[in-house]
Amino acid sequence: MSMAPQTPCTASSLIRPGCATMAVRDARKLVADLIDDCSRAGCREVERRADDVLLVVSELVTNACRHAGGVDEVRVRCERGELVVEVEDTSEAMPREPVEEAKGETGGYGCQLVTALADRWGVTPRRDNGCGKTVYAGFELRPTGPGTALTDV
Repeated sequence: MSMAPQTPCTASSLIRPGCATMAVRDARKLVADLIDDCSRAGCREVERRADDVLLVVSELVTNACRHAGGVDEVRVRCERGELVVEVEDTSEAMPREPVEEAKGETGGYGCQLVTALADRWGVTPRRDNGCGKTVYAGFELRPTGPGTALTDV
């Protein structure tokens, strides 16, 4: 049975940042704006996850720029009690945990970070059947506090 916040919170948005120096900033702004819109619409639980979501979107976009030749599209949606961030690129290479010796000052902890902060994440083929993939991360939006009501969706 799927549980969702009593207050409906549905929104979505996308950008196509490429791999410009501002790609991470633009993606974070996209997500922050959607979080703000949902919050103003009464979906307060989205605020609780904001820092985690912004850190994960930064990681996903950075990895796409660093390892996949850039970002084709960043999508974010908030619906049915979950906020989902999707980062699409043209690379066939799948995200993987580097060997222990490769971890260090310049990176190597991205998969661990995303796993720790997101409730779920994974990789799917591109929606448009083009070359590449979509890396996504989902964040459950569970109301907190006494007297918090949940309803079925």
